[in-house]
Amino acid sequence: MTTLRPKILVLFSARTLGLFKLSRYLTRSQLRILCYHGGVIGDEDGFNPKLFCSAKTLHTRMQWMQSRGFRFVTLDDGVSQQAAPGAKAPLRTVVTFDDGWYSTASELVPVLSALQIPSTLYLSTKNFLEGWPILNVTVRYTIWKAGGRALTLQGWGAADGDYDLRQPGERNRLANGVVAAIQASAHGREQVCAALLRFAESLGVPAAALDLASRRFDYVTEQELRALPQQGCSIESHGHVHEYPKGQPAVFADDLRQCEEAIVGMGLQQPRHYCYPSGSFGPEATATLGALGLRSATTCIPGLIGDIGGNRHHYLPRFLDGEDVHPLEFEAEMSGFSELMRNAIRFIRQPRRALQPGMA
Repeated sequence: MTTLRPKILVLFSARTLGLFKLSRYLTRSQLRILCYHGGVIGDEDGFNPKLFCSAKTLHTRMQWMQSRGFRFVTLDDGVSQQAAPGAKAPLRTVVTFDDGWYSTASELVPVLSALQIPSTLYLSTKNFLEGWPILNVTVRYTIWKAGGRALTLQGWGAADGDYDLRQPGERNRLANGVVAAIQASAHGREQVCAALLRFAESLGVPAAALDLASRRFDYVTEQELRALPQQGCSIESHGHVHEYPKGQPAVFADDLRQCEEAIVGMGLQQPRHYCYPSGSFGPEATATLGALGLRSATTCIPGLIGDIGGNRHHYLPRFLDGEDVHPLEFEAEMSGFSELMRNAIRFIRQPRRALQPGMA
C-alpha cells in the first residue's frame, strides 16, 4: 500500500466530515471507468502492485461500491448513456481489464461474475497469439526475485557483462538486453520457457520460484478467451502490438485492423471500443478511431466522465487501481472527491486576467 501518510490523513478527515458522500452526490451524473490488469497467483503483487491485483482486493473494492449505491454497467451502455441527452442514472461505473492475462480470467473475472458485475477486457492480440509468457514482465520479475546484488552475466550475447542490481538503471539495462536476446533466438513456447528458465538459473532463481507452470505470466488461450463473454466480460481492442505509434495514423490503423481481425476471427463480436496501450496517445488518434468505427477510447489519466461530445469520447479518463492504492485513495477517487479537488487546484492555478480601468 502507498505510504503517503499526510495525504491519507487528509482523506480520512475529508471522509469523516462527510465530504466523500457529498462528492458522490455532486458527481452522481458522471461516469466512472476503473482499470485493472492481471490477478495474483503467487507473489506478483510484491513485484508490481499496479500490474497485479489480488482477488481479495478486487472483491473488497466492489463490495464497498455496491454498498454505496454505485451501479455497474457495460462499457457499451456506459458510453451510450453518457452520450445521450437528459438525466443520467447516478454513479454508473464500468470495470475494465487491460492486456489479456491468464490471471485476469482465473482470479478476477470470477469475482465480478459472482457479484453480477459486467466487465470488459481490452485484448492485445500479438502477445495473445504468440502464446508464451510475456517476456518483458517475466524477465523483470526474475531480476526482482534475484535481489539487489552485483553479478556477471555470460552466455547471453550482447547482454553479457557486469551488472549492479541495486541500481534501477542497471536492472533496466539487464532486462532490455535479455529480452532482446530471447526474442532473437527463441521461437515458440517451449524455447521461450527454456530461455527464461536458463536466465533464472544464471541469477540463482530456482525454477520453482519462477513457476512458469502456473501461467501467471501468460495470456489466456483462445478457449479461455471465448468463455469470458459468458461470464459477463466483453472483449474489446487493445491494439495488436501493445504500442501506440504517435504521429503515424496509417500504422495505427493497420494495428487496429490486425487486432480486430484476430478477435473477429475467433467468432467474437467486432470491437467497438479501444484502450491506448500504456496510456500513450496523440491528438491524431481520433480521426483514425472514428474512421474505423470505434465508439470510444480510454486513457490511464484519472478522472470522471461528463460531456463526451466532440472528440472527448476518444480520450476518456480512467482510474488505474491496484495493490499500491490505499483504500482511502480508492474511495476518494470513486466518490468524486479527488476529481473535485483536481478541478479546484486547476482553477486556482489558471492565470487570471488583470482588471482594466472601468472593469468591475
